[in-house]
Amino acid sequence: MSDKNIRYLGRWREKPNGYVKGYYESGLELSFTGTSLSVALEDVCRLLYSVDGGAFQRNINAKDTLTIASGLKEGEHSMRIYSEYQQSFPRMKYCQIDHGASTIPFTKRPTMEFVGDSISVGYIGPGLVNSLGNSFSFRTPELLNLSHNTVAFGGIAVAAGSGGPDATGMVSRYTKLSEYTPGESSVPEWDTSQYTPDYLVINLGTNDPSTGEKAQNFKPAYTTFLENARAYYPDATLFAMSPFNGSHRNEISEIVTARNSTGDAKVIYIDTSGWIDIATETTDGTHPTIAAQEKISVNLATSVQKYLTARH
Repeated sequence: MSDKNIRYLGRWREKPNGYVKGYYESGLELSFTGTSLSVALEDVCRLLYSVDGGAFQRNINAKDTLTIASGLKEGEHSMRIYSEYQQSFPRMKYCQIDHGASTIPFTKRPTMEFVGDSISVGYIGPGLVNSLGNSFSFRTPELLNLSHNTVAFGGIAVAAGSGGPDATGMVSRYTKLSEYTPGESSVPEWDTSQYTPDYLVINLGTNDPSTGEKAQNFKPAYTTFLENARAYYPDATLFAMSPFNGSHRNEISEIVTARNSTGDAKVIYIDTSGWIDIATETTDGTHPTIAAQEKISVNLATSVQKYLTARH
């Protein structure tokens, strides 16, 4: 998995045994010649994968040697793999292609990273198809033909002390290698220089209280998160979305305006008001239905398109 033609998207780390392990909702891209490709896995995980730009296949019990493609025509092909959901943690040993075939560089595209909570990770509701593939954080960059990854975990807030089961807040968790796991301790730090997105899309605030004593923690935490993001990625365009339920909308707008007033014009506020009807297009008053996720994707792609066109 050390082949230089593999393009890793998001957070991956090589293990002492030579395997690579993915964290959050990360992905990889690879082009190759030949007629087939398979991936050897160290353990069971949940994956999404696509060959030659086709529809993504979903496997929530991927293990051993997983055939990604077979029976292809001779020539050049491409494949993409993503962690299918939070806490998937794929551990990959190697990619296997035909004897005499070779890997080739994947056509490089701009990268878009999404930061969020259960809505961004694709949680729909109990007993439903909860999958990154259903989320706006996956569908939007697919519409825009961008490479992408997601850093999201269900229940997380921006500020520390709110949300759960991870109450550390994304303002702190973002610099950790991994999403929350029960009983965790000494989570390794993530070096943000290891992976630099061209665009960062933030959809946080749903799990931060809008009333009560802890409500006052949101604005300084969100302000710090944007300041840190700019320090990590000096050239990236940052998109700050208002939550779909309207919480903290005004505060996010004010924070973005304040950053713009300092001369940072590449922080863009995205007002999601009216994109979906919370009463009829969510499963529980918070989580959008699959159809609503698709509407969000189209609206977001339309909203950010002009900023992408201006740069690329």
